[in-house]
Amino acid sequence: MGWTQRRINTFLFVLILIGSLAALADVLMRDALLMTRVGYAVAAASTGILLIAYRRGWEYARHLMALGIALVIAAFINEPYISQQMDLLHAVPMVIALVLTGPRWLLINAALLLVILLVRGEWSGVYTKPVNLAAYAVLAGGMALSRLAVDNAQRLEAARRIAEEERERAANALTLAQQRANELERRNAEQEQLLRLISDLETPAITIADGVLLAPVVGRLDARRAQALNKRLLETAARQRARLVILDIAGVSHVDESVANSLIQTAQALQLIGCRVAVSGISPAVAALLASLSITLPDLITCRSPQDALTLHL
Repeated sequence: MGWTQRRINTFLFVLILIGSLAALADVLMRDALLMTRVGYAVAAASTGILLIAYRRGWEYARHLMALGIALVIAAFINEPYISQQMDLLHAVPMVIALVLTGPRWLLINAALLLVILLVRGEWSGVYTKPVNLAAYAVLAGGMALSRLAVDNAQRLEAARRIAEEERERAANALTLAQQRANELERRNAEQEQLLRLISDLETPAITIADGVLLAPVVGRLDARRAQALNKRLLETAARQRARLVILDIAGVSHVDESVANSLIQTAQALQLIGCRVAVSGISPAVAALLASLSITLPDLITCRSPQDALTLHL
């Protein structure tokens, strides 16, 4: 697992807590003043409380820790490190602020520490020299710029990860959409195949002898079925070079005028490609309808059953 900023902060909190406890143990074992012991105990307890608060999600614990260390060092550091010479201990608050907070809080801590030291030194001494002030400013500014660069790099990395995740989500969505499109295409193909099968079953064309096709029609014959029957019979008769097509309508339950005309047109179209057409199984109701509509059956063979039509052909 990588070292995230939160893991780094927690680790630094733990180090500070260990240092506080070690310092407290040291003063307890020495003949130190009561106020000194109380001060070290308060520092250790405060560090532990801030660590727990940070672990529970209170982000301002980082800022309080950095600010508290700066105040403690600025308040309790002694001569000669106030007015006579600089000490590396002064960099500790900035380092902690660098890790725990950000560039702004680092500069605030550095300025606060410098002001407190100047006040304690009565605005004179080593921290009023331009060279030392410049060095202090370079140290604080360099730390702030380094943290700013790290923060920018982390933001860029986070943006890159987000962009990569978005790209992966988009790719997954595209793949899913393609899969759904393929599935829809497959279902459409299956549906078309099923519709063709239904159409074939509704309008069968069966070879019952050499050059003889039987087309039994069962059920209600509407305009759609009549058109499908016309197309299928023409294609099958032309492909098999049929000489006789027997159109058996004994199983037809209802025929209207438009369907009757469609049947006549189918018979005429079959005759145009060289087929003789026999119509068998004309029911009394259909015969009455054809008679009432004055529809004639020119050049068509009519018979009672397909067997009679086949016998006449043979």
